[in-house]
Amino acid sequence: MTYLTRDCADTVRRLLEKFPAVAVLGARQVGKSTLLRHVLPDARFFDLERAADFQRIEDDPELLLQETAGPMVFDEAQLSPKLFGALRVAIDQRRDLPGQFLLSGSSSPHLLRRVSETLAGRVAIVELATLSWHEITGRPANDLPGALANPETLRELAPTTDKQTLLSLCLYGGYPEPVLKRKDREFFRLWMENYLKTYVERDIRGLFPQLKLVAYRRFVQMLAFASGEQINAANFARSLDVSQPTIRHYLEIVEGTFLWRQLPSYQHNATKRIVKMPKGHLRDSGLICYLLRLQNEDDMKAHPQFGRLWESFIVEQVMRHFGNRAERVECFYYRTQNQAEVDLILETDHGLVPIEIKAGSTTAKRQLIALERFVAEHKCRYGLVINNGDEIVRLSPVVVQLPAIYL
Repeated sequence: MTYLTRDCADTVRRLLEKFPAVAVLGARQVGKSTLLRHVLPDARFFDLERAADFQRIEDDPELLLQETAGPMVFDEAQLSPKLFGALRVAIDQRRDLPGQFLLSGSSSPHLLRRVSETLAGRVAIVELATLSWHEITGRPANDLPGALANPETLRELAPTTDKQTLLSLCLYGGYPEPVLKRKDREFFRLWMENYLKTYVERDIRGLFPQLKLVAYRRFVQMLAFASGEQINAANFARSLDVSQPTIRHYLEIVEGTFLWRQLPSYQHNATKRIVKMPKGHLRDSGLICYLLRLQNEDDMKAHPQFGRLWESFIVEQVMRHFGNRAERVECFYYRTQNQAEVDLILETDHGLVPIEIKAGSTTAKRQLIALERFVAEHKCRYGLVINNGDEIVRLSPVVVQLPAIYL
């Protein structure tokens, strides 16, 4: 398969120069193994999904670490609980030596627990998402985190793609294999079908053997229709004939395995009555389009869910800019009891940035009211509207339009 350069590769290399170990986390089939091989091409590589590699680690991980010179790579490391204790001992013996181990994992709950219990302070964590549109097109990405630090520098950004390309990228999402073969629509459908089947019947069955898999798969399918909305556990529970605590458990699983992003309600310094219920979305737009049975860009634009689908697509691209550079950021949404809403709130080292996301090419003045009020009430320097416009302009004294093609 063609290798697409990943934006976070340099970040992983930089962290390997500072930490004894680096862990790359992400969903299945986003390219973790390929990234690891390109970051450390000469390192000894152990794939824990291969029986021989797994057994060698399980037999005596301490001996393996002692006998192998140079950096080592452990793919799908969460499969071997024994490995983490051995890594801690090996790291502590050479604590000042960076770049000893590079790990990957697809199971956030298990891997993060083991990292926090045994490798705290010894490992840096990088999340690998599905492909961004810059990685797919091969065009350089703008430094969005740097530009957001000062609204005046936004005008220095240049377009990175065009509107028609963005529609296609939204339709197909970012999983590497179907993206590289996106001209074959049947392959895309079959790949997504088998991806979900493998995710539920192998990964989820292995992690949670007591889970009702039929109900959980239906739950994932329902999330495509709920992407971009507040999640009401009671409604899901009634539809699936399970309890509300079960739905909350499902949400923890789907978020922990990197299929779902949950956006908490922003309640800091609130001066109004705030809706506290979280909202969220499936993190890959191609997966949403597959579950909604959308066949082409025209189907997608005509679908009642398109506005929310586009919002999810843009949120993920924004978050990847920060994640690929290991920039610190927290994301929220905001809605009052009076239905005033801001789609995305970024809490960064440079301050609070409220963002409205629109699928249209123009944004009317009345659509800025909630954003302008949030800016005033929270003393933000400015607010941002990301839409399908053509140029970066000020829509009001405190609101800047940033077309999606500049992301």
